[in-house]
Amino acid sequence: MNNKLLRLLAVLFSFTIVATACGSDGGDDSASTTAPASDDDGTGDDGDDGAMEDDDEAADAMEDDDESSDAMGDELPTEGSVEIAAGTTLELDSCPDDWEATTGVDGDEIRIGWSGPQTGALAGFGTIGGGMEIYFDYINDTDPIGDQEIILVQRDDAYEAGRTVANIEEMIDTEDIFAFAHLIGTPNNLAARPVTDENCVPQLFNSSGFPFWGDPANFPWTVGNILNYVTETEIWCTAIKDEFGDSATVANLIMNNDFGKTYQQTFATSEACAGLELVGEELHDPAGDTVQNEMTTLIATDADVLLIGTTAKFCSQATGILAASEWRPRAFMSYTCNNLAAYFEPVKDAAAALGEGNGIRMANSNKICTDPRFADDPAILEIETILADYGNVSCADGSYSTGVLYGQFVVDALRSAAAMPGGLNRVNLMAAIWNSDTTNPNLLGGSLKLDGVNDAYWTEAAQIQEVGIVDGGLGFLPVGDLIDVEGQGGSYAG
Repeated sequence: MNNKLLRLLAVLFSFTIVATACGSDGGDDSASTTAPASDDDGTGDDGDDGAMEDDDEAADAMEDDDESSDAMGDELPTEGSVEIAAGTTLELDSCPDDWEATTGVDGDEIRIGWSGPQTGALAGFGTIGGGMEIYFDYINDTDPIGDQEIILVQRDDAYEAGRTVANIEEMIDTEDIFAFAHLIGTPNNLAARPVTDENCVPQLFNSSGFPFWGDPANFPWTVGNILNYVTETEIWCTAIKDEFGDSATVANLIMNNDFGKTYQQTFATSEACAGLELVGEELHDPAGDTVQNEMTTLIATDADVLLIGTTAKFCSQATGILAASEWRPRAFMSYTCNNLAAYFEPVKDAAAALGEGNGIRMANSNKICTDPRFADDPAILEIETILADYGNVSCADGSYSTGVLYGQFVVDALRSAAAMPGGLNRVNLMAAIWNSDTTNPNLLGGSLKLDGVNDAYWTEAAQIQEVGIVDGGLGFLPVGDLIDVEGQGGSYAG
């Protein structure tokens, strides 16, 4: 990891300790997004064979990866100190006395836990859990993992970190959970991690781009998912300098929690952003009703660029308020807002009013299910079929399609672990994860690789895209080529 990123992450680490001590709480996605992040996505073309083939291919890729040969060879022990990947060791003797590697998979079920905001200001992300459940139902019906059914146990936390912790503790105690997957929110995942770590329960694919998740040396039970917010911000800054030069003026709208402040701290400390002049910055309450006052203040700066480090309903609000003004900055928004149906359809006229070339831009990693550009894409067609057949919903109904993408990641990992000597257990699952090498047809490009401390970040490719009108509907217009930094992030070293 280069020196400038180390310095940045050290700042983030110091900030987060303070924020956590002060009871920080609030939101992000994701993609997403990849989110990553995030967030509409799909799988295949006919609702039956396509996704099963994709799952099998992805699982085979993970199993056949040369980099994972050590972890995938002899049967891994389920006690003692077990090195599962480069610099990544599970200290199983430190687990609770009643810990079992096969908890949650020792019968005819594979029990996965999920906590997310089904109510509250960020409830738009709540359908991600529903999408995962729909996909699991589809897999159980068409191509189950052995003779077991995947069961998703869901809990609402209203995006409150304290409720997330309570949910996690309760599920561990009473629900026979094998692993948690795609918990939503930076503060929420940060609060949950000590609980899952102490209990030696996998916490997979955090729906947050917080850089802390890439730390298998210290937290081998936790892995991230969507594009690192540090990388995302640096992509923005590089694009700004390419267009406006090194001395462009910038105004920031920041959600006042760990999620939003990652954007803030990256902009302030990264060499990629050095020289850009910050002429206005407003922090807003994640639980607030509106960002009208904050946007009004920023509009008055008349800056060249607006960076929008917020999510959920505040994406829609910022777009509407900006369009109603005469200010037309180059606007970059968190990719956690990339769900066109949820966050831009309500302000479609405003998004269109900004005009091509002045629309909201994002660094997206995945195809968006309602984007007209992907209307005939086999992966998107299949997700539409799965949602309709197993959930009686569509991509236009919210973030269900993101849940399908996230469900695919989980199923691929479970299949890979189940194929290892010793079968499906928590040790094999983490070994499969930290040695993975696969792709997904719902991504815009790039691969999904992990190699312990050598490469600890899952989604590392994105393309800048602008929200606009495509064939009469809302879509994303590509701005430049895919940016692929696979393997360059290393691991978190704070």
